[in-house]
Amino acid sequence: MTRKSDKGSIEVADNQLNRLQDTLQRCCRLPTTPVAVKLARQGETPPARTKYPLNDVGNRLAVCQGMTVARTMGWVLAFRRDDHACPFPRIFMGHVPPDRFLDGAIADYYLDDPQRMRAMEASYPRWPADTYHEIWLAPLTNCNFQPDLVVAYGNPAQVLAMVHGANFTIGTGVASVSSGRFGCNTWIAAVPQSDACTYVIPGPGERVFAGTQDHEMSFAVPVSKIDAFIDGLEYVRRQGMYRYPVPRMSALAEPRIPEKYFQIDPQGAGRMSG
Repeated sequence: MTRKSDKGSIEVADNQLNRLQDTLQRCCRLPTTPVAVKLARQGETPPARTKYPLNDVGNRLAVCQGMTVARTMGWVLAFRRDDHACPFPRIFMGHVPPDRFLDGAIADYYLDDPQRMRAMEASYPRWPADTYHEIWLAPLTNCNFQPDLVVAYGNPAQVLAMVHGANFTIGTGVASVSSGRFGCNTWIAAVPQSDACTYVIPGPGERVFAGTQDHEMSFAVPVSKIDAFIDGLEYVRRQGMYRYPVPRMSALAEPRIPEKYFQIDPQGAGRMSG
């Protein structure tokens, strides 16, 4: 179960991460492995065999690419300031000043009003400078650090099961806010700051550069909510109103076979009336 460390942060036991992995697979049958995410402070050392893009891949990567690599290839990755090929995570992490971003310099791809452009850019949560040093990503099946949250990818029917699980101890619904951009901001800053579960529509960068598929969404769970999330997933599945894979109830209905088919069997018991 989760507990508070001596420093006041939430910690989760290894067996709880294993239980989360097992419950997600049983209740949602995810095609890729959920990913543990940690925002590491200066001086923290990642696990052995962690790969830094510049050192171990030979080039920089966007952090959304790192998410895809972790969930599909099983690598453990860490991103320092210079490992980011995309500037936005550096802004959200507080590694570079946000002034030009907040001025709306690139918001004109989506808006044409300067006031709305600045408001949109200011809406994305960020960390103050020097709060965190690195982002660590590990498949949940190979996580050897204390994560801040877990991100799972699935189709809408699978994410629906996760929404049910998260809402089990809320009742009023799981909130999600999207401007259609910066899905990475959700797990870099928004969820760690809000300490709330949410579902995410992948943004353009994740689709273009990271290979996130047309049918995929993601769901983020902060470590403080893992116990309740697991309980919710298991409860809703036991109740049987909604389960994944979704039952195909149409398979129990008599099909409307074309009338012409019965020319080969005029006395067939399944012949449809006119």
